Parts: sequence; C-alpha cells; structure tokens
Amino acid sequence: MRVTVGLGIAVMVLGCGGGTGDSQEADAGMADEAAVPARVMITEPADGAEVDAGPVVFVMETEGLEIVAAGVMDAGTGHHHLVVNGDVDWALPIPNDPGVHYHMGLAQTEFTIEDMTPGEHRVIAVVADGVHIPLDPPVADTITVIVR
Repeated sequence: MRVTVGLGIAVMVLGCGGGTGDSQEADAGMADEAAVPARVMITEPADGAEVDAGPVVFVMETEGLEIVAAGVMDAGTGHHHLVVNGDVDWALPIPNDPGVHYHMGLAQTEFTIEDMTPGEHRVIAVVADGVHIPLDPPVADTITVIVR
C-alpha cells in the first residue's frame, strides 16, 4: 500500500511540473516554438518582378505550420491557395474559379499558372484549413508581378 501511495504522489508531483529543471526547460522550449506566428511567403517570383507571359512558377514557404493535403483538419496545418487579381473572404471557403483562385490540395509548395497574361497582377498566397477556409488569424502574403 505504501509503495502505491508513494508512486501516486510521485506521479502527481511530476505531472504538476515538479521535478528537475530539465523538464521545465523543455516545456519553455515548446512554448517558444508554439509562440512563433504562422506565416507564408511567396519566394518566387519576387515582389515587383517582371516575368514573361505564359507559364509562371510561384513558390511558397511557410513558418510556424505544416503544409498538408486538403481534408486534413489538424491544428497547426493547412494547404496553399493562390488568388490572382481577386479578393479573399476570410470567413468562407476559398472558391474554385479558374483564372482567379488556385488550390494546391496535394500539399504542393509550388504551383505553375499556365496562362499569365501581360500586365500587372496582384497575387495573394493564402493558407487555408482542410475545408479551404483561410486560417484565423490569416496566414497570407501579397505580391505584385508584371507580366511582359
């Protein structure tokens, strides 16, 4: 009986944060990682870049979250979308309109838009959850590209 009570007390103390400083340091490290805000960056092409008409490759990088396939609803995950010359309704699923909203539902981190026409284009990268609703708080990046 004394062994059982002793083990129970030890488990309660350790579970409440008692124990060595190593455990507390590990907890602090995890808190630091969780505090990193999620963000997405369009790394190619650069903001303001001039590119040739036709296919344009867009490359996105993220910090603070994992890019996964559409349908996955785990915390800290999402998938990419590109919005070209359009707007984002931050409360609704991103629509599927060709030429404006592009979905990368297979966890892609780069996407080629085949038919970029000459002119200035605003491109927004948006990370959304498994059912295409933009993450809250928003995880987005906007660039402008000039197509020659």
